[in-house]
Amino acid sequence: MRRKLPIIAVVVFALAAFAQKNLSPIPAKRAADTYAIYSLLMPGQPFSSMAPSQTARWAIAESTVNISDMNPSIPPDGQLTPPPDNPDGFKEALEDYESRKYERFRLEAKRFQLSHSFSMLDDEQVSELRQARSSTTASSELKSQYAGYPGVTFFSAVYYNHSRTAALVFMNNWCANLCAAGQWVYLEKKDGQWVRRSGISHGGT
Repeated sequence: MRRKLPIIAVVVFALAAFAQKNLSPIPAKRAADTYAIYSLLMPGQPFSSMAPSQTARWAIAESTVNISDMNPSIPPDGQLTPPPDNPDGFKEALEDYESRKYERFRLEAKRFQLSHSFSMLDDEQVSELRQARSSTTASSELKSQYAGYPGVTFFSAVYYNHSRTAALVFMNNWCANLCAAGQWVYLEKKDGQWVRRSGISHGGT
């Protein structure tokens, strides 16, 4: 039996590694489902448990991350196990991950369906936000510019089974010393809506 690896406690992204220009958008045939999944998962833990005054604005990294950007680089099946009632959907999504795990894309704000105020941050802005929240030498101007953001959320591309009714996605919520937890999430489409089946939060599900 596969031994489950420990929960990823901390994920550190080398921002310079994926500071690439001219990234392509999410492929059209995957875009609707992908943005529906991203929107469903926002804001993620621990942001959802913070006081409203701490989360006036959400930040989402404009560039998706791939397996090379994760440290440690844990694949989906190193953190999650297939659900007993649909192992094939999980395994097919895992195969899609294996063939696409080095891809990166540029996200589009207009495709998100969120009722909360949010901003898409490019690599330079992500770096500035991280500095504003974690550096003791950050200027007051920089701190003021990023006030109201609890941190920043990173997504990987979404990986699907053949019928696009099962999906795997990596999500990381960074908020300086308070959190930097990354997790793989498995979802399934039920009656036309995506539903989260598994992932690691609140001690795991």
